[in-house]
Amino acid sequence: MVLYLENDLNEGVSNVENVISLFSNATKFNDKGYGPADFEIDQAPLVYYTEDNEMLNSSKHVIFRTDTNQELGVHGSRYADLYELSYKRMIDNQRNTIARSSLNTDGMAEDIQVSYNGAMCFVKHNLPEEKIITPDGDSVSLSFLTVSSLNGVWPFICTLGGHQSACLNKQVFVSGAANIYKARHTKKLDIDHGASLISKSVEVFAKEVNMWHEWANVKLNDLQAFCMFAKAANATTVANWLKEYPNSSVNEMLLQSNIYKNTALIYMWNRWTEHYRFALGSNQWSVYNVMTDWATHAPAARESSQVNIASISYKRGQTVRETIINNFKDAA
Repeated sequence: MVLYLENDLNEGVSNVENVISLFSNATKFNDKGYGPADFEIDQAPLVYYTEDNEMLNSSKHVIFRTDTNQELGVHGSRYADLYELSYKRMIDNQRNTIARSSLNTDGMAEDIQVSYNGAMCFVKHNLPEEKIITPDGDSVSLSFLTVSSLNGVWPFICTLGGHQSACLNKQVFVSGAANIYKARHTKKLDIDHGASLISKSVEVFAKEVNMWHEWANVKLNDLQAFCMFAKAANATTVANWLKEYPNSSVNEMLLQSNIYKNTALIYMWNRWTEHYRFALGSNQWSVYNVMTDWATHAPAARESSQVNIASISYKRGQTVRETIINNFKDAA
C-alpha cells in the first residue's frame, strides 16, 4: 500500500489538474458536488455603538454564509483570506490528494458533514480496499479526515484514521504522525502543504495496527477498564471516590448517583460488560474499541445537540486519542 504524490502542490489549480490527469484515480471525483458544504462565504467589517449612539469601526470582521447570511465567526485581520478558508477548497484538496495516488479506491465512500449551521466542516473518505487485519480477525480500512472551522473552535487539521468493518467503529490513530497537518487560520495557512504531508504518511496505517496487536496482549481487569472509561468520560468523581475509598468495587461506585449520572461513562461500561469484554477479551485492545464505539455511535447527551453530532463525535475521538496516549504504554 503506497501513495505517490508530486512534491510541488503550489503551482495553481490548472497545474494541479494537469498532474492529476496522469494518475489512475484522476476521474474518481468527476461531477462530485459538495453536499451540505455547498455554500459561499464572505466577510464584512464589524461596527459597534457607544452609549451616545456613536458608530465606531471595529478592528475585527465577521465571516458569514452568503446564502443564509448566518454568522460563522468573528476574527481579526490575521485570519486567512476567503480562498484559503473555503470548505470547497478544503474538500477539493483532499479529493486531489486521493486522485493523485495509487491507492485502491474501489468502493470508496465520501462523507461531507457540517455542524453549527456551517461553522464547522468535516470531509471523510473511506477506502475499503486499503485494509489490514486487526487482532480479533476483523479488518480496518484506511480513511482520510480533514476538519476545519470558521468559528475559531478548531484549526485546519488533516488526519489519517481507520474504519472497522464489523462494528463500524471509526478507529482513532494515536501515533504522532496521524495528525499530519495542523495549522491555525492565519495568513500562513497552507492547505496544499497539508495534502502533501498527509499523502506521505500512509505507512502510519501499518504502524497503528501493529500497536493494536500489542494492546491485545495487555490484560486489564474490570476496575482498570472502568477507570479508563472514566478518564475518557471526564468522570472526575470516580478518581475522587477512589481517593477516599480506595478499595471500592465498580458495583459500589455505580450506586453513587454522581457517578452513575455520567451518561458517557455508563455507555462505555455497558458496552464493555455486554459485548467487548467477551468478544475481544479483557485487554487494552478491547478498552480501545469500547471508547471508539462511544465516539462513533453514542448519541449526543441532549437531544437538541444531535444536529451537531459530527462535531461532537470528532471531539470525542480527540478525547479518546488523548486518553490512549496518556494511559497506554508506548501509544504516542
